[in-house]
Amino acid sequence: MESSEDDIEEDETEWKQHLMDSPLTSRVSGSSPNKTPAPAHKVILHFDLDCFYAQVEMIRNPALRDVPLGIQQKYIIVTCNYVARQQGVTKLMSVTNAREKCPQLVLVKGEDLTHYREMSYQVTDLLLSFCPLVERLGFDENFVDITEMIANRLPCTPDFSFEGHVYSTSREVAEAKANNHPELALGSHIAAELREAIHAKLGLTGCAGVATSKLLAKLVSGTFKPNQQTTLLPENVDDIMGSLSGLRKIPGVGHQTAKRLQVLGLITVRDLQLFPLTELARDLGSPCATRLKNLSLGMDDSPVTPTGAPQSLSDEDSFKKMTCMKEVMDKIQQLLSSLVERMRKDGRQPQTFRLSVRKYSASNKWYSRESRQCPIPNHVKQKITSASSDDTPAVLLSLAMNLFSKMVDTAAPFHLTLINVCFSNLPTQTAAASTRGSITSFFAPSTSPQTSTQSQIDSSMSASGADDRLGSPSIMTPLTPENTAESTPGRDAASRQARHTRSASVSAEASQPVTTSHSSTCSYGGDSKISATHRLPPNVDPQVFSELPANLQRELMREWEQRMPVLKIPAASRKPGREAKDKKGSGTGSQANSLLNYFKPA
Repeated sequence: MESSEDDIEEDETEWKQHLMDSPLTSRVSGSSPNKTPAPAHKVILHFDLDCFYAQVEMIRNPALRDVPLGIQQKYIIVTCNYVARQQGVTKLMSVTNAREKCPQLVLVKGEDLTHYREMSYQVTDLLLSFCPLVERLGFDENFVDITEMIANRLPCTPDFSFEGHVYSTSREVAEAKANNHPELALGSHIAAELREAIHAKLGLTGCAGVATSKLLAKLVSGTFKPNQQTTLLPENVDDIMGSLSGLRKIPGVGHQTAKRLQVLGLITVRDLQLFPLTELARDLGSPCATRLKNLSLGMDDSPVTPTGAPQSLSDEDSFKKMTCMKEVMDKIQQLLSSLVERMRKDGRQPQTFRLSVRKYSASNKWYSRESRQCPIPNHVKQKITSASSDDTPAVLLSLAMNLFSKMVDTAAPFHLTLINVCFSNLPTQTAAASTRGSITSFFAPSTSPQTSTQSQIDSSMSASGADDRLGSPSIMTPLTPENTAESTPGRDAASRQARHTRSASVSAEASQPVTTSHSSTCSYGGDSKISATHRLPPNVDPQVFSELPANLQRELMREWEQRMPVLKIPAASRKPGREAKDKKGSGTGSQANSLLNYFKPA
């Protein structure tokens, strides 16, 4: 798994989220470390691509395949190919030390993650073509739940054998045990097939772990590297847990958690296994204590959750020292330019902007981020998703600097080592699909299709270099009643009529220039229809709209009102006293923003 110094950002990760929420509380009783997890029929694969960034660069430039290659971010080698590793270069080594170890080392700048991100999604898309249960973990790792695939193949498989290595077991013994573990044996062959497909179609190699849970599959996948795979049998769980050199080696146990455990005198996995659960719960709380105890015993029921579109997109940069406001503003604007471009490719509209900084601390160098966030004004949201708005980063900069001033005293000296910008609270794909499937799709302009996973990025990955990789808590946007209204026979008939009329009108309109708006008189109201003048979107046929039932007109207008800027009619055309009412309502939230407030009845 590719990593950098910022990837070790505590344990606010997908692991912590999934494992904390998993139903493990009933598994632990007492403090005995000798309980072996009962055999399970679930089979999970964990794929970890070899020196991922380096492989991507070698695919882009085949001349780099046979030379020692390092991927440089700032002054650190974040990863290197195996030619360089044979000469003593390692991940997270400083560039200076790496050149001393290997003077022939070829360095490629790796700050721009675009190519890595694109290849990462190609891997996930390929895995999804085999199985729907694929969960991303960073750019170069994926979990795949192949339990159902195995259930379908098992009746047709007469003989069982293991493909690749079996953890802590000789080949002869493994073959003898294959019939006792048919699901895992068959799973090892599926893992090999998927690894071969990734190599044949994308040119990437990687390792795989085959086990009965995400935790165990991840732990065992790196036993043999590179480009190999390992299966873990239930009877060997104690062996692999006992082989871990420290608590930080357990996925889900991060820096801060390890520090809290160290205060209790817990250094090794064995220490945690033997420590009484009641005492652990007294210090950490029962849910956290139970989770940690189960992890130390190799127990994990967390499901493979299809990743879906992320709820945040972010970009960040780290540095040794930043001390002046000009550098801060230049860096934030640079990050915003990159993030806005990604947001436009994603196609969704963010609701919240977040700025994070890391202040230098000699005692706590890497784990002291501070964040502030604010809602994004409507006019700025529209700029973010509009390809014609070139000034969007500059507009967002004012929001960012306002948040910055709440975290950093600019009148005093400061020392920053990281800045992160993030768009969060993004609409879910379900909500987007609901909108596309509603009747409004027959009136609204079509949007360019997005691939399901390309719009996903990731944390941070992480929500950042690290956030893109590790992920952050999702902020779900609930569907509104307008988006989930049940259809009626009348509405379905109207939909068909609108679709038929629209198909005839769209072809005629296709060659016409797009206008900004037009007025039409149409009925809009309840049982007794009220005739009113409305500004409809430019591609809506007023005649078609006027023939729709009143309830459909209300639904359409509500949705258009939410998406269109407020359009005020000239003051001269208002009724006497209307201006005072408008001013009075200007501070009343949604009422003030309602397009209907500005319409003059006919």
